Amino acid sequence: MAVTMQQVAELAGVSRGTVDRVLHGRPNVDAVVREKVLRAAEKLGYSCKKTASASAPRHRAAILIPQWTDTYFNRQVISGIRRALRYIADDSFELLEVPLRTMTSQELVGAIGQQVENGVDGLIVRAENTPEVYLAIRQALESGIRVITYDGDIPDSGRACFVGQDLMRAGAIAAGVMARLIRYSEHVLVVTGNMRMEAHKGRVDGFCSHLCELGFPSDAYHIIETNEMHSLTEELVAQAISEDRQIRAVYMSTQPVSGCIAGLRRAGVGSGVHVVCNDLTPAAKRYLKEGTVDFVIGQSFWQESFRAVIAMYQLLARNITPKETAYYTDLTLVCKEML
Repeated sequence: MAVTMQQVAELAGVSRGTVDRVLHGRPNVDAVVREKVLRAAEKLGYSCKKTASASAPRHRAAILIPQWTDTYFNRQVISGIRRALRYIADDSFELLEVPLRTMTSQELVGAIGQQVENGVDGLIVRAENTPEVYLAIRQALESGIRVITYDGDIPDSGRACFVGQDLMRAGAIAAGVMARLIRYSEHVLVVTGNMRMEAHKGRVDGFCSHLCELGFPSDAYHIIETNEMHSLTEELVAQAISEDRQIRAVYMSTQPVSGCIAGLRRAGVGSGVHVVCNDLTPAAKRYLKEGTVDFVIGQSFWQESFRAVIAMYQLLARNITPKETAYYTDLTLVCKEML
């Protein structure tokens, strides 16, 4: 029976993906690990038959794409990927698009592990800042895989760089706008998805800290987490409005804005409450046009995947390390009259 790559991996004490990278001469593998793999392959008599042509991709990366509740974001990610690959136009670079079914850290960890086993050279990950995801990224890095994060980040994970929104600045912009809409005695409801997500927490922190800097008391805002679920957002927004009639504004730091509007209508306040939200989605545009939403903090979401793919290509194919640890997308403040 022929010796398999998995048997070599078990003898060397590494993943199958690491064996694949070593035996196919790919870079970014520790010298000691490379030697262990080669010795294990020789001991078992493993023969690596290279069937690929000389023109086959020499650098393989994968981008993990979660399933947002609003498919607008998925479409934007794909658009950015397509633009980047057209810009690169290099057959030596292959990018695998790996769609995920959910936004859970459990599925993300499993997908990272699977790509490590598949032997990719690079991973582009929307990272949730949890111990499990941190560990998965560290294990990928230890296997010689280069990692870039987008939209969600774990700054101390060792990733090469992050591409996404300047979260604190986005939140501060929203606070500056909100301060012009309400009185100091009035309250703000801050709606977010999950404070464990850096992309969610950063906006909230930026908003709350700047609101206080502008003279509002620390009890002027109340934060609720809705996991970006429409029904839960509607329920909790309606409940918060009913319990505190001093709420005169809502900052939707995440999606779904439709759930927020439904909650306001359910509480019977309608247009009596100001709304500032993030991301110029089709729903946000509709509410902006009808006057239900006052302002939108927009960003060019496609830039996240575009810049991340370009950075990964330069890292793998050109050995160019990103000059910055973070690359931020453009921010815009949009009102009804701009549509």
